[in-house]
Amino acid sequence: MKIILVDDERIALDHIRTLIPWEENGYEIAATATNGRSALRLCEEHRPQIMIVDIRMPVMDGLELIRAVAERGWGVKFIVMSAYEDFNYARQAISLGCVSSYLIKHEVDRDKLILELAKAKLAWEMSEKQRKLSRSEQLKEAFFASGQSTRNGGHIARPPLCALLLQADVPFTTIPAVTTTHDTNGTTGWKEEFKHVEKSANWELIGEFTHGAGRLVALFEQCDKNAPLQRDAFFALASAVQRGLQVRLGHTLSLYFAFECNDIAQLPDLIRKLEDAARHTVFSGRGALACAEDLPLPARMAPVNMNSGRRWLDAAASSLMQEDYGSFESVIKEWFDSLSRPECDLHGLYEAIRALTTLYRERLAAAGLPEADPLEPRTAGPLYHIADIRERLIRAFGELREQGSAAHKQLSPKLLQALRYLHANFQSEIGVEDVSFAIGISVRYLHELFKRELNRTFLDYLTEYRIKQAKLILMHEDAKMAEVSARVGYRSPQHFSQVFKRLTGVLPHQFRAKEQAR
Repeated sequence: MKIILVDDERIALDHIRTLIPWEENGYEIAATATNGRSALRLCEEHRPQIMIVDIRMPVMDGLELIRAVAERGWGVKFIVMSAYEDFNYARQAISLGCVSSYLIKHEVDRDKLILELAKAKLAWEMSEKQRKLSRSEQLKEAFFASGQSTRNGGHIARPPLCALLLQADVPFTTIPAVTTTHDTNGTTGWKEEFKHVEKSANWELIGEFTHGAGRLVALFEQCDKNAPLQRDAFFALASAVQRGLQVRLGHTLSLYFAFECNDIAQLPDLIRKLEDAARHTVFSGRGALACAEDLPLPARMAPVNMNSGRRWLDAAASSLMQEDYGSFESVIKEWFDSLSRPECDLHGLYEAIRALTTLYRERLAAAGLPEADPLEPRTAGPLYHIADIRERLIRAFGELREQGSAAHKQLSPKLLQALRYLHANFQSEIGVEDVSFAIGISVRYLHELFKRELNRTFLDYLTEYRIKQAKLILMHEDAKMAEVSARVGYRSPQHFSQVFKRLTGVLPHQFRAKEQAR
């Protein structure tokens, strides 16, 4: 704990300096000053927790110094030392609320000073907890102020600034959870780690706050305002924080940061950049450490091309029909490369996964094999990077090919149309009549296609597909049963439960409990 001694008498300073073994008691004399103006400058430089201050001093007296430090919100606690005749003067300082005690100079001994320092330390610690809470609220206000300057925003920090977002690495999933349950116990450990980086040679931590489960936002201020932006120094600091956190927490996490050199009112722009970077983390992979401004993120208002993957899917399907697996692999690699360049295309990635998953399931159905998800975590393992997803999909199709010639049996074009329509509309109350009308054949002929080529009825296939989708939701989400049943095409949760148990042997909530226990 840092201490600054302030007294215009050198003898008094030397006496206090030698009165107790400071380091043995957990204190460090960071500086001494003989007037309030010098003390104020030293206080800004060293940011002590406690100052021992004389009342009567030239240039700037003790009372003026205490007021100046209090106005700047540095949280310093003061021990005032003076003579008997200065008591009324010292009482004004005590009324400011940041003075923990008043001591008569000639009455101070070793035990008395240690006791008063302990009281000041306790007062600082209690005040600091409240200050951190208040600072976190101020930071939130500054970051989410819709681009407008915040109340007291100038007192939070002064540019150059750097905002940092830390995010626990979690595997990529194609089914975003309705309720996030994965917290990794992260934020408590993260705040502890920041105690080691309160101030580096170039950057000072202003404060931090949690931003959803498994996320933390921190704001840093460059110490030397006149120096060029210290990007490399901040990268080194962030790298050290990341290493320390990963050792402490036992798992990886990604750090994204962004700079602001002119105006604290631009913090809302910074948080949007950081959120965009975190949202596209699958393009960076686990353990990322990057400046959000250097990433190939799409413009926020960029239009979404809903058909961008159509030609790639057609090329992939054509390669499979011709049993040209080498061409298929090349198409998939080029497709996924196009999703990363010239900018990250997260929507396109989801569309690619959806389209290839549908194609994979069609191939399974053609082979008479049970439906499966090529990216199922229990078989594919955790996937963090777009390259991992691409390789897993390529491998899944390769494994399917190796299962035998049955996997290459082609379904008739009309049945493929029927399956595509069913997969796209299973959440609705569709029947065989709806599908037959959509693809332009009779109900009877469609029944024959399902029986002849899939060895099951239309209703059996639709029911199995819906239950498969329900399983995925139950494994990955905390959605209520009424919501699950509605999302897979059942109006009645009771009917859904009956069908689920008939096909799986257990009720939906029992299935979820069993999966969560694994």
